[in-house]
Amino acid sequence: MNPTGLGIVHISLLPGFVCRTDHRVTDLSDIQQRIVAALVLSDRPLRRGDLAARLWPDAPPDRAGARLRQTLWRLNQATAGGLLRASHTTITLADDVEVDYRAAAGLMAAVSGAGGVVVAEDRLPQAWSVLRHPLLNDWDDDWLVPFQEKWKLQRVQTLERLAERFLQRRQHSAVLELADAATQADPLREGPRRLAVQSCLFVGEVADAHRRYRRYQELLSAELGVAPSGAIPQLLRQDRERQLALAAEF
Repeated sequence: MNPTGLGIVHISLLPGFVCRTDHRVTDLSDIQQRIVAALVLSDRPLRRGDLAARLWPDAPPDRAGARLRQTLWRLNQATAGGLLRASHTTITLADDVEVDYRAAAGLMAAVSGAGGVVVAEDRLPQAWSVLRHPLLNDWDDDWLVPFQEKWKLQRVQTLERLAERFLQRRQHSAVLELADAATQADPLREGPRRLAVQSCLFVGEVADAHRRYRRYQELLSAELGVAPSGAIPQLLRQDRERQLALAAEF
């Protein structure tokens, strides 16, 4: 528990903003939510002037600064002083604030690190549930767009890497969960489609493999007017050749 007695503060940005303590959800205004989100997404304390200019870009600096001071006071009141740490020049989140976005970023760093990360299949929901959601999906602030695009790319890459590792371990259901989550985030990306097809072929789900490929063909044709690369057709041909060779042996 933090010194205020409020309890640990939890901030969720995936897929939408929620602020809660151990005891209740805290209702914050739109501008208060944006201050918290900006602090979460920064890897260092934010200067007051920079934060004010980001949130009130059309206001003169002195007026933007006054609005920031007023909003911070109300935010501290709403969270019993347990959320922010501020100086005369900078603002940051309190050290004990828990954030789903930061937990997910830690998982992505572990997966991308040397040697990767081993995730037991029974822990798979915990490992990828935080990666399946977009960042602040219902917000369209201009300053947020680069963070949203970077998050989308990183989480799709991480889901794909995890799917590859479960494919090596021949854990079909885990591969499909991860690959399908990556596909939902980026429907045009070929890597997760290929992994799903490859896993289907490994377990003998040939019809499902072909259905998945046909759906991808149709999507690319409709959206971009192009065909997939030759990677998935090659997998399907190789599997067909293996099946014919086995049949010939009998």
